[in-house]
Amino acid sequence: MSNYKTRIEGGKAVITLGRNVIGGADALSFSSQVSDIVATGVRRLVVDLSAVELINSSGLGMLAQGLTLLRKSGGTFVLAAVPDRARKQLDITRLSSVLASFPTVEEALAGE
Repeated sequence: MSNYKTRIEGGKAVITLGRNVIGGADALSFSSQVSDIVATGVRRLVVDLSAVELINSSGLGMLAQGLTLLRKSGGTFVLAAVPDRARKQLDITRLSSVLASFPTVEEALAGE
């Protein structure tokens, strides 16, 4: 079972990640889900990190791969509700410089 939930509304999608984002089988499933979302014509994908307690390098790689998939399709991949611990890891790896983030999912859906 995957460690996330997906909803699509009005040409935009939200993937809400679970507590532990550590790659492995979830990374493969996440990549497949992002590809499927792109195939439906969605051009804005918001990843909600509000529940995340642990994210490791594989989890960060999963996010970077999602960003790449959306950019290749002309879409936008953004983060929402990033907890402090995850924010620090994004800053250390400099992913925060390429992954836009918003305080809430609602702001991320509305943001440009």
